[in-house]
Parts: sequence; structure tokens; C-alpha cells
Amino acid sequence: MKIDMHTHTKFSKDSRMEPEELVEAAERKNLDGIAVTDHDTMEGFEEIRKMDTELTVVPGEEITTDRGELLGLFIEKGIKSSRPEEAVEEVKEQDGVVVVPHPFDPIRSFNGWKSLEGIDGIEVFNSRNLTSGMNKKAKMYAEDNSLVRTAGSDAHSPWEVGKAYIEAEAKSVEEFKEKLLEGDVEVNGTKGSILSYIHGNLEKVRQYFKRRR
Repeated sequence: MKIDMHTHTKFSKDSRMEPEELVEAAERKNLDGIAVTDHDTMEGFEEIRKMDTELTVVPGEEITTDRGELLGLFIEKGIKSSRPEEAVEEVKEQDGVVVVPHPFDPIRSFNGWKSLEGIDGIEVFNSRNLTSGMNKKAKMYAEDNSLVRTAGSDAHSPWEVGKAYIEAEAKSVEEFKEKLLEGDVEVNGTKGSILSYIHGNLEKVRQYFKRRR
């Protein structure tokens, strides 16, 4: 089973992709599933799970906290807290998995994630990372620290879907989750263009340079 573990729909503030477009793109790319991880909402997931599709759909959310973003995967309801410790607790209460997305991106990374308790894993391949070195560093860190490894396209448009995914021998969301937590997955990915990075992160880039003044 091949699942892109990081995708967005129009319900994210920085994407215009309709839920139907995300599903169609995933099917075209011969993915078996997608994790729908919109920013601070599960509306995209709620729409997609009502659709007539054979895709495995992992419920998730990219949570904005006061120290950066976290991915909550395999959750049933949205996360309310903006405090990292409380957000992690909310995910854990739902038996979800907490992942740090793009951990070594200097602009998009979570501030101090290495010291945050409750982290299950990190995203070892994000197609929107500006350089390959960011992904390589994440992969090495996950292996050295026995962390769960995920990979996702971070797609905000149809053509990005499926550029990164993890693969595991599983036939259901539950089995896939077990394989993920056991580390029995294969990571696959292709880095996107610099235009994807800039287009999707203009506001984050602006805030980054504002902080450096």
C-alpha cells in the first residue's frame, strides 16, 4: 500500500485544490491512499471520506502551534490547542501519531521539536523542501534516534500529489498504522521545484526574514 502522508485541500489557507481534485490526482498517480492534513481543520478529510473512492484515506491535520507546525495522524477530531504540549496530548488521547513535518527546514521547522515530549516520528522526505540535504538530514536523524519515518508531497496542487509517499504491506488503515509504528515501511520521494517551495511558503518566508531583522 502506497500512501502520500501529507496533502492539502482548499480548506488549508494556502491551497486552492478541491477535495475532488486531490482524490483524482491520487488515483491518477496510482497511489493506494492519502493522508489529508489540512491546516487546523479536518474539513477536507470529512468531504473526501464521503466520496466514492477506493483510496485509503488517513485522517489528519497540520496543527499550527505557537512554536511551529505538527502533524496529527490517525485522529478522529480536530486539535484545539495551539500549545505544543497540549496539542500532542490531544493527539495521543485519540490514539493518534504525532509527526514533525519538514523538521530541518530553517524556515518551516518547529522550534525546539527535539525537546518536545510525545513526538512519535519525523517527516524524512517532504517534496517541498528546498534542498535534498534537508531530507537526508531528517532520514539520518530518524534512523539514529529510532523515530517513526513518514514521507509526503505536502501537495497544495494536483500536480504535486504523490511526489513522496511511504509504502507498506497492509490492507487497511489499521494495518498501515501498525507497520508505520513498527518502522516496517519504505520511503519514496522526488523533490519538487523551487517554485513550489516559494509559491507555497511566501508568508512563512516573510515571517522568517521579519524575525531576523
